[in-house]
Amino acid sequence: MSHSGIYIHIPFCRQKCSYCDFYLITNLNIIDKFVSNLLKEISLYSELLSGHFFDTIFFGGGTPSILSASQIEKIIHTLKTNLKISENPEITLEANPEDFKDDLTKLRDYSTAGINRISIGIQSFLDEELQFLTRLHSAETGINVIKEAKEYFDNISIDLIYSIPGQKITDIEKSISKAIELEVDHISAYTLIYEKETKLYKDYLKGIFHSTSENIEREFYDYLTKRLTESGFKHYEISNYARNGKESRHNKKYWEYDDYIGLGPSSHSKINLKRWSNIRNIIKYNISLQNNVIPVTGEHILTNNEIADEIIMLGLRAKGVDITKFKKLSGIDFHEKYRNSVAELIKNGFAKTEGNLFSLTEKGYSVSDEIISRYF
Repeated sequence: MSHSGIYIHIPFCRQKCSYCDFYLITNLNIIDKFVSNLLKEISLYSELLSGHFFDTIFFGGGTPSILSASQIEKIIHTLKTNLKISENPEITLEANPEDFKDDLTKLRDYSTAGINRISIGIQSFLDEELQFLTRLHSAETGINVIKEAKEYFDNISIDLIYSIPGQKITDIEKSISKAIELEVDHISAYTLIYEKETKLYKDYLKGIFHSTSENIEREFYDYLTKRLTESGFKHYEISNYARNGKESRHNKKYWEYDDYIGLGPSSHSKINLKRWSNIRNIIKYNISLQNNVIPVTGEHILTNNEIADEIIMLGLRAKGVDITKFKKLSGIDFHEKYRNSVAELIKNGFAKTEGNLFSLTEKGYSVSDEIISRYF
């Protein structure tokens, strides 16, 4: 039986980091009201999703660790009461180190509340890089939080950012080495993106700093991939590395084109080849739920070509395109449509076919964006 995933967007942050373009709110006084309406949203989906089974729950943000453990526990309980949740779901909480600086016991409380996987926004183990990224925590705080988290969680993920202006290979080496030393289970490593409307982008346009060149960025990527795989991590998605059995079950649902429901403002859902998103504005989100109306906007039934494009774009980021699933969902014959592209990519060492799976090689991973835009 196929299981779907649940994503819950917690839109609150203590501040907006210079590089962030996510929808978030810094007014923490309305958290209780938001949680109350989120619980109502879950209950409104009870009948609509009665035929679906879920085995992953992911609290993302924003900063979910702003919520108390009792609030998280109440949300999990409401999900289990209203939806069909498997016996052993993966339940992930994204967390920022500063939320535990003065109270490390909060980690224990989250574990007791039902969280069994924690994803910590470390970003770097170097203070100067954290300051550039306008993060609120220090390297020391990040290290202490990971050490304490290991007392309560056997599945710990961290985020790292690279291609920070002025960054050198030796800087990346320091952060990677510290992560390996701390024996984290999963690492998501992302290149710094200059999103429009962010402070980072505006400072870049002013010439306050220079961005990292594509060649250097690729050198960083190749280095951290080599370093992590040599240290026992599996490179299972372009930006993600995991120890054996520690891949993100929830995020794999996106890459493998499984179904998921999004809850909370600005979240997205895909169920039965239909996409929709929630209202972005939290005031409108709250009003909708106070009127017992699910806060949905932007519904769209996917066409066969859209399905094909999405399966390729997402699949080639990870384990590859399941050719049988591709045909079943899109109605398109993969080999017939992409025969020439597939042959050229395999010939040049960028891709491979193993049984029913078409995937990129490590060489192809490093230029995946170019491959997808050029060949598909």
